[in-house]
Amino acid sequence: MHPMRVASDVGGTFTDSVAYDPETGRLTVSKVSTTPVNRAEGTVAGLRRALALQQRDGGDVAYVGHGMTTATNAVIQRRGARTAFITNEGFRDILLIGRQNRPSLFDLSVVRQEQIVPRERCHTVRGRMDAAGREIAPLDEEGLRALATWLRDDAVEAVAVTFLHAYANPRHERRAAQILREELPDAVVCVSVDVLSEFREFERASVTALNAFLVPLMDRYLSSLVSMLRSPDGLGLRTDTPVMVMEAAGGVMTVAAARDKPVHTVLSGPAGGVVAASHVAAACGVAELITMDIGGTSTDISLIRGGRPAITREARLEDMPIRLPVVDINAIGAGGGSIAWIDDGGALRVGPRSAEAVPGPACYRRGGTQPTVSDANLVLGRLGTDTRLGGDMTLDLEAARRVIGDTIATPLAIDVVDAAAGILRVAHANIVRGIRVVSVERGHDPRDFVLVPFGGAGPMHGSPVARDLGMRRLMLPPNPGILCAFGLLVSDLRHDLLETHVRALQGFSFEQAGPVLERLRASMRRLLERDAVPAERRLIELKADLRYVGQSYELSVPIEPATAEGWAGLAARFHEAHRQRFGHADERAPVETVTLAATGWGRVDPPRLASLPPGGPSAEQARVGVRPVFFEPEAVGVRGRWHDTALYERARLLAGNVVHGPAVIDEVSATTVLYPGDVATVHETGAIFVEVRS
Repeated sequence: MHPMRVASDVGGTFTDSVAYDPETGRLTVSKVSTTPVNRAEGTVAGLRRALALQQRDGGDVAYVGHGMTTATNAVIQRRGARTAFITNEGFRDILLIGRQNRPSLFDLSVVRQEQIVPRERCHTVRGRMDAAGREIAPLDEEGLRALATWLRDDAVEAVAVTFLHAYANPRHERRAAQILREELPDAVVCVSVDVLSEFREFERASVTALNAFLVPLMDRYLSSLVSMLRSPDGLGLRTDTPVMVMEAAGGVMTVAAARDKPVHTVLSGPAGGVVAASHVAAACGVAELITMDIGGTSTDISLIRGGRPAITREARLEDMPIRLPVVDINAIGAGGGSIAWIDDGGALRVGPRSAEAVPGPACYRRGGTQPTVSDANLVLGRLGTDTRLGGDMTLDLEAARRVIGDTIATPLAIDVVDAAAGILRVAHANIVRGIRVVSVERGHDPRDFVLVPFGGAGPMHGSPVARDLGMRRLMLPPNPGILCAFGLLVSDLRHDLLETHVRALQGFSFEQAGPVLERLRASMRRLLERDAVPAERRLIELKADLRYVGQSYELSVPIEPATAEGWAGLAARFHEAHRQRFGHADERAPVETVTLAATGWGRVDPPRLASLPPGGPSAEQARVGVRPVFFEPEAVGVRGRWHDTALYERARLLAGNVVHGPAVIDEVSATTVLYPGDVATVHETGAIFVEVRS
């Protein structure tokens, strides 16, 4: 039998898994509750179930992909290692001062969030390099050894080292790392040149400290995961089966790389879904799309142009910059588990707090006592008492009605149904605002894009969100509830390298830049060789980060081709990129380089999408019943009312089938709700296209 490829994505509420047989093209999915105490347990259980559906086991697996929010959650909850920070004398407060950004410039009562490295564990040592990499003062090695003794007494688990201008000359950082590893053999030591070798001291220091903060936790988690995957009592993987981890730029990295540089997995949770959505859209001939991934806790939104997810290096997590390549995603606190509440002014609010997996929404029968979006969907009939979330979880309608009635309807003196409809309207308004951030606020008209809702709750809310934005078309991918896990089978292995070179582009010739680019290319080739990527599957792209002189931030522009001719065209390509991103460009303004970079990929063979047999317009063979569903006023142009709504089983739909709303389409991973007037057509790939009509 042909070896299997499997992947698992751990969310706040559910763990989604897929098993793919490349020989037959068959894809099986599973959805199990996340196990918060040890997320590896839910991962193994989900993979076992997905494999069992194909009558296979871990011994048949040739590849495992893993996506998670472990690093992101650890930062948010401050659950990382006891970390110390060391920098040059006189710069102890780099992390604390940052860029002096404040939520409100004149608010004297601003409360800063807890720092991952408190000031008492920030230290300095004598020694200095200048911006050109020349030594101004030697490194005080004896002082560093004395400091190491103090850190050992302080029970420090990790040390982050960031010296000024180490990107220009790393000698002091390399020597400091050697000394600290000698003196603190049980502690993790991270130096900035290994994590982020570029200028901007605060961003470099912040990312290095974040990496050190995460290494012990991620090392324990990934060690536990791999052990359970390889154990005969776990999944039973062979010892040579690679385990890959999702990274934030939409690629995958080896477990060894993730344990060494876990900061690359921060914000990686939703990246797989964006990659998978663009893959499905490309197979359907769609290149301009807005993705809307609604899970249990959040909605993650991304805009894709030309079929390629946008990558940014300006992402933030809370007050910390993540100056690394990251899929450009706007995350908001709106999901199926988002809690509805009434603020001090008597207004109905939804999120950002979530019921998560434990206890979960009240309708999950796990002790939840607060009303959520999922409870509202059950009260309104979008979910049914016979709906089995993840294939086996039944829902408690009375619990949902009771909690919405007690907490929302009674205080507002309205009916339970009106309260549930209000919860959805508020949730939809929150999501619409989130989509406007990545579209309207950046000069894009959302009506020019196809909305791609996915995640466990995405297809349920796609139609009303599209209506509010004036969008006319939806694309519902196959297995939308596990799309992030599917993305792990689509994503290529990825590495990024860069060097800082701040200088005027006009005076920076290819004769000067060429050796730097060749050095980056050679280093990238070694990384891909280390990861055993065959030569025919390697792809290396060279780029330059450029900006107008006087600007603070830059845009990444490919050097195509990586020759003198390609270098000569950089300025023109930068002007065009600036025009597309900001709506204007100034061809007369001087341009400067900031960094030269290389991105390397190890290409994979993505799974084949299904080719459904033709079935004609009628979808009667997939119709399984009728139930009343309430649609809010905006959906029907009059006061909200109940509709007798046809129920369909997605697995029975055939290519060419047409479904008219109102309708509910059920599957293991998600539920799709078509509003009155919607017309859905099944594509041969298994995707469903919906024409949104008022």
